[in-house]
Amino acid sequence: LGITTAKKSYDYVKKSGGEANFPLIKEITNVSQVYFDSGDYENAHYWAQQGDAFLDGQLSRAASQIDSIQVEFYRPTITHLEVRSLLKMTNQTSTAFIEEQLDKIDDAVAVLERRKTTTFSTDDINKLLIEYKSLNNLSKGLYHQLFTRTGETRFLDKTMAIQESGIYNRIRTQFNSRNNIRFGGIPQETLNREQQLKQTLKEALQPKEGEPISSYFDANEAWVLFLDSLKIQYPKYYKVRYATIEQPITNLQKNVPSETTVIRYLFINDGLYALVLTSTKKDLIFLSDELPADKISQLAETQGDLQLVAPIYHDLFQLLWKPIEQLVSTEKVIIIPDGALFNLSFETLTPTRIATFGDLATNSLLARHHISYNYSLLLLDESQKSVDYGNNFVAFAPEFSEQMKAAYSIAIVDSLELDKTYLTLLPQPFSIDMAEEYSRRFNGNSYLNENSTKQLFTANAREHKIIHIATHAESNNISPELSRLVFAKNLDDDASIADNYLYTFEIYNQNLSSNLAILTACETGKPTHQPGEGMISLAHAFNYAGSESILTSLWKVDEQSSNQIIGYFYENLESGMAKDEALRNAKLSYIANAGGRTAAPHYWAGLVLMGDPAPVPLSSGIPTWLWIVIGLVVIGLIFFFGSKRRS
Repeated sequence: LGITTAKKSYDYVKKSGGEANFPLIKEITNVSQVYFDSGDYENAHYWAQQGDAFLDGQLSRAASQIDSIQVEFYRPTITHLEVRSLLKMTNQTSTAFIEEQLDKIDDAVAVLERRKTTTFSTDDINKLLIEYKSLNNLSKGLYHQLFTRTGETRFLDKTMAIQESGIYNRIRTQFNSRNNIRFGGIPQETLNREQQLKQTLKEALQPKEGEPISSYFDANEAWVLFLDSLKIQYPKYYKVRYATIEQPITNLQKNVPSETTVIRYLFINDGLYALVLTSTKKDLIFLSDELPADKISQLAETQGDLQLVAPIYHDLFQLLWKPIEQLVSTEKVIIIPDGALFNLSFETLTPTRIATFGDLATNSLLARHHISYNYSLLLLDESQKSVDYGNNFVAFAPEFSEQMKAAYSIAIVDSLELDKTYLTLLPQPFSIDMAEEYSRRFNGNSYLNENSTKQLFTANAREHKIIHIATHAESNNISPELSRLVFAKNLDDDASIADNYLYTFEIYNQNLSSNLAILTACETGKPTHQPGEGMISLAHAFNYAGSESILTSLWKVDEQSSNQIIGYFYENLESGMAKDEALRNAKLSYIANAGGRTAAPHYWAGLVLMGDPAPVPLSSGIPTWLWIVIGLVVIGLIFFFGSKRRS
């Protein structure tokens, strides 16, 4: 039925407009896709070739170079269908044949790169992302096939380069969906010029009648010159938005910290693999064609039920860790997940089934390794040296108490403008206590309750070793860049009273220079419709804003237990532990002191470290042991002088 309907639609459009009718390409593509979906790869390939020939014909009839460019924009989808259907219907596996298909894909990706500059609408951006993902997955699978056949490292390099570039392509393309995104350190006139040149390019591709053809080439030349100047004047911004994203594994391997194993999980075709890297070795290991998404979803729904989750922890260990276990000889491990694996706390995986949640302290990856996470191998190319900021600590903790909510309700005259979501936020008393205690202990500052506004955060968060943010968060499952942190309402300024949300895309314009940003926000890392996208977006934004690492949550966290763990974590950092070691020991301390159901991973395993695991160089104030000594001396002096007076 689908094939019949698709061909009828094709016949109608062809009859209405003739063979040169440009909308016909959409119908040809649809027919090819329907054949492919039905498993008829021969006809799918035939119709894809028809589409290719149709576009070639349009090119020969193009009245201008601009028309040619517009025609080429339809090529990637056709190329994807043509290559996929050909691979399905042929037994050819020679290196020359596969490289020929890869050349076609590279040409299609180059078209997407050109199109990206002039793509702004949400629908067009989503289509672009789908095309990128489809072509990248196809290309990644073919390069992996070549690596498997030949063992040549260059093919493994390309496999991994495509994996990592896919992440950044998604992030970069999402930037285009929001013209109001601002990037810290970039003058407004530069950003305005960038938008103006992009708009000019877009308009030049759709020239008005009588407009000279040269306008497109003039616009393109101006754009290239702008990128050249951007590369020199603002290299950090150029790198995050426009630079070529590709690094050979050999180069990245040099940056793997000593005594550390990096595990990069990745999906290739229908299989799950793990690239295991140390500073001297690299191995790509096939794990399984049994994908773990369903088991991870079950964990999210049944975290507190020991009988249900115990076998899942063990099954996931067998699936994700057992095949690479012999390759991981270091205590320190950096895990770079892929897809649904971003929603998993690897520390909960168990070599044997547990009988109680307390067993996780001795029978789990938590018991074996200091685990931290990242979202890309390319971040291993960053300098591992931490900046020694002058200020130790700053905390922002709006408690969302009933008094704060009542004051806000009174301040709003028009009830239609009342933010009802704000009034339903749960109070966070433990977070206030934590912020106050460690502000004193680390000789830092804290902005609490009504003083924890977005405006004060923007003005005071920068240049601290630790930025502690204890608030609520709201995840956007459709557009991760619209997820937001919630701050107190600014009742002192009518103009900004509603501006208490810090969106992920706004973080790029913040100065959050720090060794560590801690987000104990509820739902910080809540899974999105694209697994892992929310965590990647958040970590990338904080990284660009200057945070070397973030400690955040994979799921909605319990306020009391998370603050207990953060307290242990801070004590460990103060003693000089690296961040990954400090977090692991904090969790072990929590489990040792937790009772009953509060030992379940739901209460502790969601807190994860993303980024640089190096120690935080906290300034040496008066250590705890010295306070004890001083106290004992003071007591001794009081006792001595008291005894002397009595005598």
